[in-house]
Amino acid sequence: MEEITLLVNQIVEYMGSFGFLGGFFLVLLESIFPPLPLGVIVGINVLSFGKIFGFLLSYAATIIGCMASFCLFRYLLKDKLIHLFKKQTQVKIKKWMTKLSNINFNILVVLFALPITPAFLVNIAGGLSDISFRKYFIALIVGKPAMLLFYSYIAVSFVDSLTDPIKILKVVALVLGAYIISKIIEKVVKVEK
Repeated sequence: MEEITLLVNQIVEYMGSFGFLGGFFLVLLESIFPPLPLGVIVGINVLSFGKIFGFLLSYAATIIGCMASFCLFRYLLKDKLIHLFKKQTQVKIKKWMTKLSNINFNILVVLFALPITPAFLVNIAGGLSDISFRKYFIALIVGKPAMLLFYSYIAVSFVDSLTDPIKILKVVALVLGAYIISKIIEKVVKVEK
């Protein structure tokens, strides 16, 4: 345990030497390149830059990264990728994209709020579908804080947190909170337009 603490302290010091741009860039990169461990990066940002600034830094970077990935697939790769598949597969892909285009706003918020949802897949699928930019963006803004708060609170991997039922209840509360907020926003902003 002492070795782990020492390693975390060394990583925090190393991140501190790059300043907040290092933490911002890592979260941004994770939104596009999924093998990076977002939970660890957010935890290090919180430990390096404080709870509030570390969270806000991670939040801004993940929003920008997710939207960059969404826009890349929506505006540059959408038509090119679908033509790579056989006609029969294209039909199946288009069916799935139609279903995703009509996804309920609240479900999309919950997808973003869950720490186990692979955000890069949601970004790619969203970009390839015809879901409205506005609906996607608002769901991202509403859902991501719950997931980032979870990682900020835990500051370790999701798997390690499964041994503590209190932490699981807090994750459920965060996701439920995101869902309730999404219901309110859906009525006020009229997202489905």
